[in-house]
Amino acid sequence: MRVHFAPFQEALRKAGIDAWVMYDFRGTNDLAWTMLDIPPDAHCTRRWMVVVPAQGHPVKLVHRMECTPLSHIPIEERLYDTRSSWESQVALALKGFSTVAMEYSPMNAIPVTSKVDAGTVEFIRSLGVEVVSSADIAQQFTAVLSEQQLAGASVTAGQLRDVMMEAFGFIRQSILDNVRITEYDVQQRIVSAFASRGLVTDSAPIVAIGPNAASPHYAPSYTHSSEISAEMVVLIDAWCKNTAPGSVYADLTWVGYTGVAIPADLAASFNMIVEGRNAAIALVKERFASGTPVHGYEVDNACRSVIESAGMGSAFIHRTGHNITTEIHGPGVNMDDYETHDTRVLLPGTSFSIEPGIYLPDVLGLRTEIDVVILRDGTVTIPSSPLQASLLPLLSDEWMQ
Repeated sequence: MRVHFAPFQEALRKAGIDAWVMYDFRGTNDLAWTMLDIPPDAHCTRRWMVVVPAQGHPVKLVHRMECTPLSHIPIEERLYDTRSSWESQVALALKGFSTVAMEYSPMNAIPVTSKVDAGTVEFIRSLGVEVVSSADIAQQFTAVLSEQQLAGASVTAGQLRDVMMEAFGFIRQSILDNVRITEYDVQQRIVSAFASRGLVTDSAPIVAIGPNAASPHYAPSYTHSSEISAEMVVLIDAWCKNTAPGSVYADLTWVGYTGVAIPADLAASFNMIVEGRNAAIALVKERFASGTPVHGYEVDNACRSVIESAGMGSAFIHRTGHNITTEIHGPGVNMDDYETHDTRVLLPGTSFSIEPGIYLPDVLGLRTEIDVVILRDGTVTIPSSPLQASLLPLLSDEWMQ
């Protein structure tokens, strides 16, 4: 367990920022914990700070009674105990800096990057130091994946696609055999399929018939589950990773229809969100191919504009996608100009979802979700290909895609 500060300092110099101030109180700054490789079970009850200058040597400020959480970081240690000693040590550590980066988001525009309380930001500013957001530089160290992780994410996405097709096949066969089946039955079938493949998840998957799917995060349970029968929309949203340390999640959503032929209105609605998804993919591929930066909010706009043009913008009630790491919702850039305005740039070596949907309360929910994995060389891949192009007609002999 060793923290390397040279990459932090290089990022600061490229951004034109004097120093990076990583501050935490009782685990509030999980981004700093990740970047400084602090064990998740570390006992932290007092404030600490690590100051990384663009040039020079980092220092850490820790309480006299609690030095161990940062003991693995071999840099100069400065101790404090009283309130006034904390203030004076911080002032000394920041002396000579004009601008520092912190895990702070102006106007809380990107909540996932906002980890430092307003009072601490006020205190730093009272010292005559400008505080800027670390959002763009932090994701270089919290969201960029190793070659091994990228390869693993691609394998897992393929496995998840197979599980999804098996789940839809289970629905199909149950209806053809006139066997009663519920959302919960399908959910548990997927959970069992994960276990048999050595896959794990932080939550059981979403299996939802049409009206239930109108609530994007609906999930069945043993005590609350609807029966699946003929002529129904069925949405499955599942996510998983393998059990190896550092494994990355895959996250997919597919939608089927328990009939032979898809009703024209359903087909048109689903085709619309597929067009939005494909517009987002096209933008990402185009920008990386040309070497032009692409921001999270731009990907959201590319997708959302298609759905808005079709007159269904008000039914698309969430962002287009989220960053994916060892956590299903990672700390990197989200495809979002709806819930937030994510100005961060998509980076090589990252993974994220694209998942447009439309939701009509108590009537219907439709969503298509894929994962995009950007390799270290900037190649844009979609490991769960082929993608869903239209609703699956589950009772047709040619239902699979």
